[in-house]
Amino acid sequence: MATVSECNIPEDRYYWIDKHVWAKRLAGDEIEVGITDPAQALAGKILVCRIKKVGRELKRGASAATLESGKWVGGVSTPVAGVISQINEDAENDPESLNRDPYGTWLFRLHAPSADEDLALLVTGEEAVSLYQQKILQDGITCHHS
Repeated sequence: MATVSECNIPEDRYYWIDKHVWAKRLAGDEIEVGITDPAQALAGKILVCRIKKVGRELKRGASAATLESGKWVGGVSTPVAGVISQINEDAENDPESLNRDPYGTWLFRLHAPSADEDLALLVTGEEAVSLYQQKILQDGITCHHS
């Protein structure tokens, strides 16, 4: 795992850097999605997490969840198209878990049989670390962990 300005960037994820979301391929056609460490730092203490319902079909870029903090309310875009197959109720019940462990606390899982096309639009590995480093430095983001 790489660290840039105290922000963790695991190299085993796919990133949509401008949207501050990650995707991870699971077994079969399942894709797990969550927010990045820089996302939780920008949001501040996350107070509310609402995730769309299981069965909802989403196009790439559609809002799949809404997060609220004391200083920000915004949507979480899905980096791949698919149908929500599972939501993380723990994240909804304990939104601060997204601050504590943004890579261990996924938001939703998608059944995405054509994910390869969307994943090809994301960055992963060393390329992701390098590009995210540029974004973090350019935007002056620093991650603090409690």
